[in-house]
Amino acid sequence: MARALTGSVYRAKGGYGIRWEENGKRTQYTPRPSFATKTAARDWFAETVKPRLRATSPAPPNPDLSFGEFCDRFLARQTTAPSTINTLRDRLAPARGTFGAWTLAELEYAGADIAAWRASLPEGSRFRHTAALRQCLAAAVRWRYLTRNPAVDAGSNPKPRSKEIDPFTPGEVDAILAELAAPDLQLVTFAVETGLRPEEWCALERPDHDRRHRRILVQRKFAKGRLTPYPKTSRRSVPLTARAHAALAELPPRIDTPILFSAAQGGRLALDNWRSRVWYPALGLAGVRQRGPYALRHTFATEALAAGVSTFELARVMGTSLEMIDQHYGHLAHDSEDSIRARLDARTARNGVQLASSEDGDR
Repeated sequence: MARALTGSVYRAKGGYGIRWEENGKRTQYTPRPSFATKTAARDWFAETVKPRLRATSPAPPNPDLSFGEFCDRFLARQTTAPSTINTLRDRLAPARGTFGAWTLAELEYAGADIAAWRASLPEGSRFRHTAALRQCLAAAVRWRYLTRNPAVDAGSNPKPRSKEIDPFTPGEVDAILAELAAPDLQLVTFAVETGLRPEEWCALERPDHDRRHRRILVQRKFAKGRLTPYPKTSRRSVPLTARAHAALAELPPRIDTPILFSAAQGGRLALDNWRSRVWYPALGLAGVRQRGPYALRHTFATEALAAGVSTFELARVMGTSLEMIDQHYGHLAHDSEDSIRARLDARTARNGVQLASSEDGDR
């Protein structure tokens, strides 16, 4: 298939017309009378328009480059963290399995083929695999290998609805803590009071605890056996509640490791082992339905919103975006309306303004 040199036949009154891309604009033509057949429309395009497009269309850097080969170039040119590149490589794998041998010229107008491929993907992974393909082909357009992104032509790629969060109730938290001993007791107390991700509290070290200002500095994560420092723009300071501060003060002292929540031998916690050997047994003994330790983060967010913490403040403390806070917890923000109203009333009262009674407001 010639690159950017094809037209698209459409049904018109009494016959057919044809449309094409030229100079970045969508052009269409229907003669009077209209073309009697699709072949007649294509023949007219080939004789009249195609030579002009061929003369003005820039040649791609490599018209025979396969999609699989371009993926390798795309990944090699990424400058993000290695873990992010690995994730992108994994998410491109299904598209490479189907379209890897296609040349970019063949793929350029294959929106229908990509739409069929997307529909064949499992619902749980459809969005992220399609998003990776769109990102890769967007780079091909920017670098002039393509004139259009066929993954965009394939149609929208709506995000799936977020899974309903399932936080612990205060009573469930107390029941879980009753089944834990130090240092796991302090760890779980700290996690539910700060909202840190499990990979963040696994990475904490003693110097991260700022006792003077009663805060914890989140500067790195530990996941899949790898310690990854955060860039300066992603580091954050999390204020410690009295309960979280006390939990850290109660940690059994150790001089053999700088890790705040360490394994018995002094190394970093292997989260999978801790989950199966400590966390799930504690839930079972407490009679609490099984959920992963990430639910402690959901619990923190739920309680913070109920206490009147704004979504902006919560996003900053939890190290995420306002969009993600609204997506996962926005429906809970209404629970804090009473707290917000009380603070506004208190501000008004401090300014000496008489508050109307509810009876006055009903008149």
